[in-house]
Formats: sequence, structure tokens, C-alpha cells
Amino acid sequence: METVANLQTLEQYCETLFNPPDQSSRIQAENFLNYHCPTFSSNLGGADTSTGTLDRSSGLPNAHNPNIKSPIESALVCRNLLENARNPYALMFATSRLKTLVDDHFSTFTTAEQHGLRSFVLQYIYQHPDLPPFIHAAQAQLFAVITKLGWNENEDFRPLLDHLQVFFQHGVGHRILGFQLLTAVVTEMNVPGTRNFVKHRRAAVGYRDSQLLSVFQTSLAMLRTVLQSQISNPETEKLKEAILLLMRACLAYDFIGTSQEESSEDMGSIQVPASWKVVFEQPGYLDVLWECWKSFSSPVSVLVMECLSQAVSIRRSIFSTEEARNTYIYHIMRETVLTLQTTAGQNKLQDVGNFHEFCRMLSRFKNTFQLTEICTYSDSEQWLSAIGEFTVQGFHSWKWSPSSVPYLLTFWNKTVSSLITVVQDTELFIEAITVNLSREYLKSVLDGVRAVMDGETDDPLESEDTLLLSLEMVANIARTKYADSGRVIVHKFQELLLKYRELIQRASALSGTTTPPIGASDVKESLMVTEMQLTWMVYIMAACIGGRVMYQSKSEQDQVDGEFACEVLGFIHELQVWIVRRPLYLASADAHLYVQSAIIYFYTQFRTSYISDNNSPKVAKVYTQLSSRWGLNTPDQVLDIILNFSLNNLRSSGDSTWRKQESQLIYRTLKLLSNLSTGYNSVKHIRKLDTTKALLKNHTSSDFRFLDRTWMTTDSGVGRCRTMYYTTLARILFAEDNVDADFWRFVKSWETTLDQVTRAFQFQGRSELSEEDIRLILLGAFKDLRGFVAGISNRKQYNLFFEWFYPTYTPIVFRAIDIWHRDKLAITILRFWHEFCTNKSSRITFDSSSPDGILLFRETSNILYTYGQSLLNRTISNNGTAWSEKYKGIMLYFEIMSVSLSGKYANFGVFKLYGDKALERVLEIFFQLVLVVPVEDMILFPKLARAFFNVIDVFASEHMTGLPMMPHPVLVYIFQALGQVIPLPSPDATCSSMACSTIDKICTFVLNWLIKNRLRKDGDGDVDEMHDTTLDHEDLSSASGGSNRFNSGSGVDLINNNNNTTLDTNNGLQRQQGTHWLVDYVMSNKGVLRFLFMVLFKAVTYENRSNHWSLSRPLLGLILLNREFYSEYVMRFVQAQLPDRQEQLQKAVDGLMEEVENNLTAANRDRFTTNATTFRRECSQMTLMAFNPEDTTAMFS
Repeated sequence: METVANLQTLEQYCETLFNPPDQSSRIQAENFLNYHCPTFSSNLGGADTSTGTLDRSSGLPNAHNPNIKSPIESALVCRNLLENARNPYALMFATSRLKTLVDDHFSTFTTAEQHGLRSFVLQYIYQHPDLPPFIHAAQAQLFAVITKLGWNENEDFRPLLDHLQVFFQHGVGHRILGFQLLTAVVTEMNVPGTRNFVKHRRAAVGYRDSQLLSVFQTSLAMLRTVLQSQISNPETEKLKEAILLLMRACLAYDFIGTSQEESSEDMGSIQVPASWKVVFEQPGYLDVLWECWKSFSSPVSVLVMECLSQAVSIRRSIFSTEEARNTYIYHIMRETVLTLQTTAGQNKLQDVGNFHEFCRMLSRFKNTFQLTEICTYSDSEQWLSAIGEFTVQGFHSWKWSPSSVPYLLTFWNKTVSSLITVVQDTELFIEAITVNLSREYLKSVLDGVRAVMDGETDDPLESEDTLLLSLEMVANIARTKYADSGRVIVHKFQELLLKYRELIQRASALSGTTTPPIGASDVKESLMVTEMQLTWMVYIMAACIGGRVMYQSKSEQDQVDGEFACEVLGFIHELQVWIVRRPLYLASADAHLYVQSAIIYFYTQFRTSYISDNNSPKVAKVYTQLSSRWGLNTPDQVLDIILNFSLNNLRSSGDSTWRKQESQLIYRTLKLLSNLSTGYNSVKHIRKLDTTKALLKNHTSSDFRFLDRTWMTTDSGVGRCRTMYYTTLARILFAEDNVDADFWRFVKSWETTLDQVTRAFQFQGRSELSEEDIRLILLGAFKDLRGFVAGISNRKQYNLFFEWFYPTYTPIVFRAIDIWHRDKLAITILRFWHEFCTNKSSRITFDSSSPDGILLFRETSNILYTYGQSLLNRTISNNGTAWSEKYKGIMLYFEIMSVSLSGKYANFGVFKLYGDKALERVLEIFFQLVLVVPVEDMILFPKLARAFFNVIDVFASEHMTGLPMMPHPVLVYIFQALGQVIPLPSPDATCSSMACSTIDKICTFVLNWLIKNRLRKDGDGDVDEMHDTTLDHEDLSSASGGSNRFNSGSGVDLINNNNNTTLDTNNGLQRQQGTHWLVDYVMSNKGVLRFLFMVLFKAVTYENRSNHWSLSRPLLGLILLNREFYSEYVMRFVQAQLPDRQEQLQKAVDGLMEEVENNLTAANRDRFTTNATTFRRECSQMTLMAFNPEDTTAMFS
């Protein structure tokens, strides 16, 4: 590449970067621009790990123009590009690259350079008002980032309004830019800092206290001026929008540091400081907003209503007196009524944006202010009545604005929840409104069925989770005056059910033929409409039953629940009868799924309210009604009905066109059964039912078609259903204590299947089963077995299964792994085996005289060795298939190895004692698998990383130190991976925490060994006194003064090309007499310890991590093993900071080891962790210069 790129070339590559003709051109442009405008950051490149794939094509080279030696010089290149370029893409690149440089290296800029850069950006924006909006937005964000990062240290950055005053003294265009800059600063100040949260909060709080109110008042004054001017043109509309966006950003500010997600902002009030009361206690604030809403046209008026939504969410305690708060509330209520009762207001609400934000405003108003305060308003009943009428209008506007209905439901849900606080007359008035609301909501959803079928709107039933949230609020509203609302619902249900019976009779007259007769389509359409309406009714009635609050429900409410249950059970009975004789041409797969899902929801809610483990005696009233109507006297009988219904759902219709819907229905039904099997009392009741006993005897594919192996080839989700199905059956089977006979009967079908496979393997070539048949049979069988083992929870149950499965059927596992090692069958078998050897709840506990624990690990060893050899021989065809071809199998190898080594059911010393190579073979393959995965891949694939660092953590606990040696390349790899995973920012801190745990265990072992060694040399000590012993320089030096046979000789360069991983105990890596090999390696390779220390020290000092405790734990061991290096490192760390901060930082560093001794006792560790927490807090309050670990490589030579 040329040393200095000319302007035209840079512009050309910038345009190619944003508008590439192809991928290679984009990469070329990216590399070129990174060379001439480097970021000096380590986070360049991209990886897509969400799907388990790594995108190496986007990685950028680290090389850059040798003439550019620092971020400041790179920033000057970007500044030069801004000053001279005219191409908008070049301007955009220069702006974004400047932002990256400022974000990553702001502390390396001197104060003068920070001021100069900020002034340049501000002046550039002012002098170029005609640039495209996207460039102005990027430059405003750049200005905001500079202002935020320099806020704490540079007082000159703080008078923000004074700096921007020049923008407001010119035309409309410059005023718009001024408001955009203010909005960008407010927004940036509100974004939590990822590197230093404490520093971010200091800046955010400082800006809040000194500038935010003034900014808000400025925007309010300008809005009042614009309103009075009555000028309407495109420029003025943009100015209105810019002002309102600033006001919205100010009120959306995180005033108290809660960092609420945007999705939850409707739930809380705005915690403005007390100083803001000067705004809210003056009537002019609300007057301006309401007048603007009435005067401005959409979409600007929508922004005004958003600001009003924020205005009604101001915390109640902001007002100095109760009278001031009531005045504020009354003002909002008065304007609300005027809007709803005047023609002008109704016309404004004809706009969908205004309508939606108005509904949102009502919801947030009720969420902030109490019903008792609202009812003190003289016209409160008029206000409630007007909102009730508006809510009815909103219910029937679902086709126009369906997302507004939840806000209206929230308003009334909050209102009825506070009825206990108001006088009786008001309570009765609101109760009367709720009955009407229940009636109208019911009418609106029933009317919407026809529109959904005609394709006029989306079907709410497609998203059941969202639907249920609304239904829960509807249930609370309906239960307010439950007797009256219940009568409305029951009457409508009975009316629809009667219509449904008549349609069934008409359809029955047409169902004598196999082909659709004339008129069948009209009947089918009417049936579907009525069935969908009944589906809605079942959902609503189920939600009402689920809304019952135990010990608070009244007797008459339980009676209404009983009526609902009776009506729904009647509908279910008629539906089941009709399904049996209904021809398929009169049915719909989607309608069948929806109505069955509604019934599942009904049974789930009924079980929660009336078959729970803590039912009160009041539930008897419900069962009295069920007994008189349907003969159901006890919960057991209802459970029997639920179970029979579930089993009917699990039986397929056999129509291939229904496969997708039936798969969804099977999954939802299994969730219901799983829910029933997790309750202690319910599963006990279910276990005693005759239906259950029959199910446990007949649970195979001949009874349930989704278990047929042909389904496995067409529906990938069936495997999950099979696993869930047998987990549920296992819980039910083992709900009783003495189930030996039932267990052997239950597994009889598996015996038949697996025996058939065994014979096929024995008589290969002469079997009736083809290889594909065997594969599909085993694929289904091991999914079933995995689910069954997952449902086992104690020792007795596990031993039953172990006795049946081992050793009779383990040969099938080995044979299948050997034949189909590249097929998904191998993955399925490994997942089963992982579950089989996982000792959860201490279920794998054998008798002291039993060899079963050792035998189980031997079988695990054989499986891992066979499969591991297959993995080693595989090649990856391309980066996109690395996960499926190889890494997924390696992950499972690691997971099985981890649970086996940590299961505590096998004494691993026995293998070495008797020359058994089971453990040695597992470790040998493990070491080889580790080396075939690049460290970058091991870290970038999340599932693989979690499995690797988990197994390394387990391995380091006991097994690592018990080996006679370890291959040098594996040690290098492990330490390199430990050092690389800790610095990576990730929401999931699991991997870095496990890495820290591993480092801590290694350091603890080495340090304790050195202490023991000193006690042995002194000869006058006792090993039991080791924790009271401290080390000196001679102890540390003597341990590293041996043969140095592990020394990589490369300082912190942890890369080694030696790939010898065999466990030959006669090679040069074995333990020498008197010195443990791990101690020898660690003390001979101090660069490794120093590298890990620098990584951890940087994470603790500079970064805001959720796992600070885990990060600080291994630091003490690393310091004690490297006291001289630690002293020199922290000295350079302090000297690298600005002179005015060195004294304060030195005190913080000195406090890190205050009263800390040279040992790793629990008390000493806790003392150090406390000091580390204090040190981290003090560092977070200072702006520290970056101290790169690479700056200290010379100390490792």
C-alpha cells in the first residue's frame, strides 16, 4: 500500500466501503482504510457466534501505516479528511472513525487536544449546515461522546448552553442543529458506560444537576415561541420536531441510575429531581403541551402526546404540597375530558398515532397517580365515564390500532386493583363500568373473528403468549363485578354453543360422503367462525378462572368459576364427539390447533386454581356444581378428564397436511402434562388413575403416532417432544415408592426394540431391518431414553434403570457410535449418555462393595475414546459448517468428560493402581481434541467455550495435579485460552469466571506445595501448620532453579508448535524427585503468571464486570508467586498516569496488599478480596491512562 493516500483515493474507498459492488471489494476497502486510518483497537474483526459460526472473512489486519504512530495522529488524518473531502461517504467514514478513536483512546489525548477536537467538531457543524441529515446525526453523536468523556475532568466542557448559544442566534437551520446537538448530548449521557460505570454515572449525575433542567427549560421556551408564531412551513415543522425530541429525551433521562429498559418504561414514574418542581408546579407547562397538541399536525402532534405521556408520569412526591399535586392532576383530567367530549378532540384522535399515544398516556397516568387522588376531582365520575366510553371505542378499533388495547386494559386493571381505597359509591360506579367493558371486549373479539378469516387483520391467536397477557387483565376487570360479568359471558357462551350444535347437525347431514357435497363450504365457514368464537370464549373463561386469588376469592366468585367450568366441559364433550365423526373436508388444521390450545389453557388455569397443592376448603363449591352437572366430585376425576384429553391430543389424525399444527399441539399438550407431573399432590393423584396405569403399559408408537420413526424424518421438533414425553412419564412412574414391577413392564417395549437391533447387528446382511431402519429406530429410542433418565431423581430409581440398561444394551451404544459417528444419531446418543452419567441430586450412588461406578466410567471411557478418534480424523469443509461437522461433537465430549470427572461415583486412583487405561485414554483424546481447535474458535463459539472452561475447571480441581505429567503444548494452550477469555466483554460472565477459578486452583496448588516444601526442608515444622507459614524469595527461587525443562523461552509468547500429546511417563516431562511437575512448569515459566496477572489486573482496574469477585480471587495467588514483578508492575502502572493522579493512585495500590500475608488461607483471601473491591472503587473514580500489558514484555526476558 502507498505510504500516504491522496484525497481522491480515500474518497473512492470510502464510497466502496458503504456501497460495495461485492464482498471482496468491501473487504479491500476496509483493509485500505484501516491501514491509512487505524483505530489502534483490539476489537477489529467480526464474529457471528449466535449460530455457532465464525466469520473470518471480516477480520482486519493489524498492520497500519508506519507514519501513523498513535491514535492522535490517526485522528488528525480523519480531521484532514473532513476539512477537504466533499464526498458524503468520506465525511461519514471520517466522522465514525473519529468517534471510534475518541471512544477507545480518549484518555491518551491531552487536555488541549481534547478541547481542540471538540471545538473543531462544533465549528465544523456550524459552518456546514447543509450536509445530509445522516452526517449531521453522526457528527452530533461524536460531539456528544467527546462531551461525555471529558465532562468529569474538563470544566470548560460543562457550560454547554453557552457553547451552543451561537446556533440559536441565527436562522431556523442553525437552531435545528443546536437542538440536535443538545438531544445527542442528553441521549449519550443517558447511555450506560460499558468500560467504567462509576465514571459514567458521575458524568450523568453532573450533567443532570448542572445542565439538564436548563436545557429542558430552553426547549420549553422555544416551543412556546414557536406555538405563538403560528408559522407553518417545512423548516418550522423540522424545528418543532427537533424541540420535541429534545424534551422527550430530557424526560426519558435516567435520573436515579436504574437503567430501566425501554420496554418497561410504561411501568414506572419519572424520578425527576426536586429542583424541577419549578416547571411542573406552573400551569404554563401543561398548557403549552396541550395547546401544541391541539394546534400541530401529525406526526409532530404525536411527539407532543409522547411528551404528555411523560408529563403524566412525573413522580407524585415532586410537588411541594398536596394542593399543587391535585391541581396538576385536575388539569390533566380536565383536558382529557375536553379531548374526549369535543369534536376537535375526537378529530385529533382519528390519527392512529395520536390515538395510540393518548391510550398510552391514560395508562401511564393511572400508573402514577392513585385512584383516591383522582376521585377527589369534582367531575371524576364524568372523567371515568368518558374514559369508559373511549375504552369501548378502543376495543372496537382493534382493526385500526390493535396495539392500543393493552394500554386501555392496563388503565382499568390498575383502577380495579385500587377499589378497596375508595368510597362505596365510587366503587359501585366503577363496577358498573367494568361490566360494560367486559361485555364490549367480548363483543369486539367475537366480531373480529370474521375479519381475521377474511384476512383483514392479523390473528391474535397466533401469538398465545402476547394474548394471555391481555386476557389476564381482562380477567381482573371481569372479576370486579363477577356475578354480572359472569352472566354476560355465560349467556353469550350458551348462545354460541346452541348455534354450534345447530351447525353440527347441518354438517352431519352432509357428512355421509367422502367428497365435499354442494353447500359444504358454507357450512364449513360457519362452523369455523363459530368454533373460533367459542375458542375466544374458552380463553376468556379460563383466564377468569386463573384470576382467582387463593384465600381472597369470595364464595359467589367460586360459584361463577364453577359455572364457567361446567359450560366449558360441556363444549369440550360436544367437540370431542364431533371430531370423531367429522370428515376432514369440514375441518381446519389451524382452527383445530387454536381450539385445542384454548382447552389446554383452560385445564392449566383450572388446575392452578382448584387442583393445586394448597387448595382451601372453599373449592368444594366448584366441585358441587361439577358434581351436579357432570358427576365430577373430586380433583382426581377432573385430572382423569385432563389426562384423557391430553392423550387424545397426542394421537395424530394421520393427515400429512395437519403435521405442522399437530406438532405444535403435541408440544403444548406435553407442556400441560409436564406441568401436572411437577406438582407433588397432582402427580400422586395422577399416578393412581386407571388411565395412567393403562398409559404406562401402552406408551409406544403403536399408541401415539408422533413416536413413529417416520415422523423423525419430516419434523425436527418431534425429538424434543419425545424427550419431554418420557421425562413426564418417568416422573409419573416413579411417583410411588414400590414400582419395580411397573418399571420392568414399562421398559418391555424398549427391550423389544433394542433386542431387535441387537439381532440385526449380529446377523448383518441377513436382517429384515435395513441400515436406515436401524438408524431411525435408535435415533428415536435414545431420545426417549434421554428423556426418561432426565426424569429420574434419586438413587433407587437410577439403580433400577442402570440394572436394566447395563451391560445388556451398552454394546449397541458402541456399535452405533462406530457406524454413525458423523450422523446426528451419534449426537443423540452422546446427549443421552451425558444425561446418563450426570450425578444430579446424588442419584448415582452405588454400594461401597459395588464396582458399578468404576464400570460406568469405563463404559464412558470407551464411548469417548471411540467417538474422539472419529473427531480427530474429521476435516472441516468450510468455516460455516465447523460447528455441525466437528465442534458440536467436541463440545459434547467435553460435557460428558466434565460430569464424569465431577460425578464422585468412581475412585480414579483405582485405574492407575491396577493399570487400567480408561482415564488415561479419555485424557489422551481430550488433549488431542483441545489442540485441534484454534484458541480463537474455542472462545468464540459460546457453547463450546462454556464446555471447555467447565471441563478445565473440573480437571484442575483434582485430576490435573494427580497426573505424572502433562503435554507441554496442552499446558501452553490452556494458559493461552485462560488469558484470552478473561478480557473479552460478554453479558455472560460464566466462561471468564470458570477461567479465574482454574487459575486460582493452579496457583493455590503451587503455593501450597511450596509452603509444604519449606516445612519439609526446615524439619521443625508440621505440615498441619502450613497455613501459618509464609514464603520468602528463596522459596520461590529454589522451585524454579531446576532443569527448567518446561520453559518455553518466549516470555509471554504462549504459542508453541510441539504437538506431542501422548502420556508417556518416561519422557522428559514427568515429575522429578521432590518437585511436582506443575510447580516446576509454573515457576520455570514466570511469563505465564505475569501474563495472567496483567490480564486480570487490567480487568479489575479498568472494567466494570458483573463477576468482580471471581476476577479478584486468583490475583492474590499470582501476586504471591511473583512479588518482585508485582512491585515493579504497579510502580510502572502508577508512573504511567498523569502526575496529579499518581499520589492518589499510589495510596490505592498500597491498600491492595494492606494486612495481606503470604498465604492463601480463607481469612487472608477474604481480606485481599475486600482490599481489591476498595481498590476497584477508587480506580473507577479516577480517569486512568491505559496501561497496555505489552508495554512490559521487556521485563519477561
